[in-house]
Amino acid sequence: MADSHDGDDQPAYVSRWKEATTGFDRVRSVASSLENPRTAGWIADEAHVSEPTARNHLDRLVDLGVLVTDESPQGKTYYPDPVYTRLTAIQELVAENSEATLSQQATAIHSDIATWKAEYDVESPRSLRASVTNEISVAEAQKRLRIAADWESAQYQLSLLRDAIDHYETYTARPPTSA
Repeated sequence: MADSHDGDDQPAYVSRWKEATTGFDRVRSVASSLENPRTAGWIADEAHVSEPTARNHLDRLVDLGVLVTDESPQGKTYYPDPVYTRLTAIQELVAENSEATLSQQATAIHSDIATWKAEYDVESPRSLRASVTNEISVAEAQKRLRIAADWESAQYQLSLLRDAIDHYETYTARPPTSA
C-alpha cells in the first residue's frame, strides 16, 4: 500500500521524517549510509534539503572526520570515512557486549565460514564466486553469490570482533576519578 501524500505532494513518511529531524540529521543519515561516493546534489535530494544546505552540512561532517571527499567527473563526492565507520562499529560492539559475548559471536562466525568452506570446497568468497561458472543452475549460482557476499560481511564482522576482543580492557577502561 502506498503512503499517502501531504500538501507538498511528498509522501507522508517524508513529511514525518522532516518534522522529526533536522536537516543536518537527515544529511548525516543519508551520507553515512552511502555505499558509493555521491555528490552534494544527490545527497541533498535524498535528505530533502537544499544543495547549499547539504554542502554546508557535508563539509562539517568532513571536518568532524565522519566523511571523506573525492573528486570525480561529476564533481566533489562524499562517502563515509572507513576508519570512522570501523571505530564506531567497534565502539558499539564493546558498549553493548561483554568480552565473553564477543567471543561467542566470533566463534559463531568462524563456524559459518568453516561450513561454507566445507560445503563448497573453497577457501574464500572469491573462490566461491568463481565457482558460479561451473555447470550449476541459475538458482544455485544466485545462492553462491549471496553466500559469498555474506562471507565477506562475516569476515569484516570477525575483524571487528577480533579488534574488540584483543583490546577490550583498553576500550572499556575508565580513567580514575580525581579526589
